[in-house]
Amino acid sequence: MKPTVTVVIAVVVAVAGLGIAQLVVQLQRTKQELQQRQQDVARLTNEQQAASQQLTELQFERKKLQERLDSLQAQLVTVNTDLERSRSTLQEQTARQDQLGKEREQLQAEVAQLTQERDEAQKRVAYLEDENAEFERGVKRLRARLSLLDRDYKHLADKLAALEAAPHRDVNVVSSVGPLTSGSAALAAAPTPMNPLPTEIPGTVELPPIIVRKDQAMMAAPIRGRLLEVNEEHNFVILDKGSQDGVQVGMTFDVVRGSSTVGRATVVRVRPKLAACDLVRDKSPGPIQPGDLIVQRGP
Repeated sequence: MKPTVTVVIAVVVAVAGLGIAQLVVQLQRTKQELQQRQQDVARLTNEQQAASQQLTELQFERKKLQERLDSLQAQLVTVNTDLERSRSTLQEQTARQDQLGKEREQLQAEVAQLTQERDEAQKRVAYLEDENAEFERGVKRLRARLSLLDRDYKHLADKLAALEAAPHRDVNVVSSVGPLTSGSAALAAAPTPMNPLPTEIPGTVELPPIIVRKDQAMMAAPIRGRLLEVNEEHNFVILDKGSQDGVQVGMTFDVVRGSSTVGRATVVRVRPKLAACDLVRDKSPGPIQPGDLIVQRGP
C-alpha cells in the first residue's frame, strides 16, 4: 500500500506541480494581460479626457457659432429690411429720376429759348448801343452847332446893333402908312399938294411904285431877306429876318441867286432879328454865299 500511495502521491504531486506551473504561467499571462488592460484603460482614460476636453471646446465653439448664427440671422433680418427699404427708395429714385429727366428736357428747352432771347437781346442791345452812339454823336454835333449858333448870333446881334446904331447919312427913314384900300391906292399914287411924289420930298430916295391887286390885298406877302452867314462845316445859315418879321421855326426858304434856286433852308431857331436854318443844297453853279436872297416857300 505504501508504494501505491507513494506513487499516487508522486503522481498527485507531479500533477499538482504541473498544474501549479501551468497556473503560474497562466497567472503570469493574466498579470501581463492585466497590465496591458491597465495601460489600455489609462490610455482610454487619457483619450476620454482629451475627448471630453475636445467636447467641451466643441461645445464652446458650438455656442459661439450659435451666437454668431443668431447674430447673422439678426443681421440678415436687418439686411432684408434695408433691402426692402432700398428697393422702395430705388423705385422712388427711379420715379424722381424720370421726373428730373422730364424737368431737365423742359429746362433745356427753356434754356434754348432764353439763349435765343438773350442773343436777340444782345443784338438789340448792340443795335441800341450803335443808335445811342449815333445819337450821342448827333447830340454832340447839335451842341457844337448850337454853340456856334449862339456865338454867331451874338456876333451878328452885335453887328446888327452896331449897324442900327450907325447913322444913315444919305437915306431918311420914311414912315410906313396904314393899309390902303383899292379906292385910295390911286390917290396915294397921284401927286397932290398934301401927298407929293417921293422925288419932290427933299432928302428922300425914289422907290419903284408898289401895285396892290385886289386878289392879293388879303394875302400875306412871302418873307424875303438875305443870308448873313454861311457855315460850310455844319451846313447851316443865318438869315437877317427873325420873329419880329414873322419867321417861325419850321418855315422853309428858297435860296435864290439871280433867276436860279440854289438851295433850301429850314428854320430851326429864331431870334427877334435873326434866324438859324439847316441848309439843304440843290445843284447850284457855285457855293451858297452871304448876301444870297432868301424867299419864303409857299404852303
